[in-house]
Amino acid sequence: MKLFFNRFFILLKRSMRQPVNLAMLVILLTLAVIYRQVPSSEKTLYMPVALLCEDSDPVMQKTVDDLIHANSIFHFYTVDSREQMYEDISSGAANSGFVIPAEFTKNALSTDTKTPIEVYTTQASMLPSLSRDEVFSHFIRYYALEIAVFQIKESQAYSGEAMQSRLPEILENLHEIYERFINSSDIFRVEDASGGVYNELTREEKVDIPVRKLAGLFILVAGLIGIATYLKDSEERLYMRLRGSERYVMRLLHIVSCILPMSIITWPVLWITEGGNGLILLGQVALYTLMCTVYAYLFSMILRTSAIYQKVLPILLTMAIIFGGVLFDISSFDNTFKIVSMCLPTYYF
Repeated sequence: MKLFFNRFFILLKRSMRQPVNLAMLVILLTLAVIYRQVPSSEKTLYMPVALLCEDSDPVMQKTVDDLIHANSIFHFYTVDSREQMYEDISSGAANSGFVIPAEFTKNALSTDTKTPIEVYTTQASMLPSLSRDEVFSHFIRYYALEIAVFQIKESQAYSGEAMQSRLPEILENLHEIYERFINSSDIFRVEDASGGVYNELTREEKVDIPVRKLAGLFILVAGLIGIATYLKDSEERLYMRLRGSERYVMRLLHIVSCILPMSIITWPVLWITEGGNGLILLGQVALYTLMCTVYAYLFSMILRTSAIYQKVLPILLTMAIIFGGVLFDISSFDNTFKIVSMCLPTYYF
């Protein structure tokens, strides 16, 4: 056992002197320093909302026009068809969409028939419930009075001849009271602390550097380098005296000696760049390190000669770079490419 420990420390020193391993360590540390020094930038979240209005009622048209010109974080715009709305939402051009049916106004005043507004969202839609509240607030502004007037006209309390003669006066007073109430700054007062117009939503973001995916790629590459060193030493007959089980242990030591320094550096780098719970990050790095170790070990059992390994290694590295999430967003891949990506450990980190 002491022999294997001594050999492990020798391999560890050897891996630290390899130019590729040193370069990857320096790159990770440099990215962490850059990420820490670069200030956060504000990113405006533009959230367009598509409106398809099939109701030609004047009250509805005024409501839609009010939504389009509203001082809101949502930017409402009209479309001419459901197909256009579906296309805008599915492509990301619209955050969400609302379809106002043809007889909405007519049925909104009745308790017998309901024609609900259709709301369309996707998993990528931001603040969908808030956009519904925005639409509802504008609808209630214009339709609350219409509903009240309709109910008064239909009420049996106003069915008498005397009350019918007074109905125009009552409704006119109701209009005045409602307008005074809805526009009163004493009742609804919006204080603007920023001194600007509240028509956009911003959030602070750091420079988008795929540090995690890059660290995952480097840990995998370190494991592949460990395989190469083992195959080279094995072909130079350095382990002739070792038995079969001892050779398996030596194979594992080669892989671990290359992966371990990269994993140790990855944990503080992710802590600096991502923040959060350090113990959770440590657990994630440990699990991924174990995954890459098993992956590299199984790979070394298949490719037993350095000649074959050197031919396959460039292909594997190219796949890891392309499908590992460093250059491209994995979520944007189609199903075929996702399956290829899932065959690599970097997909899970």
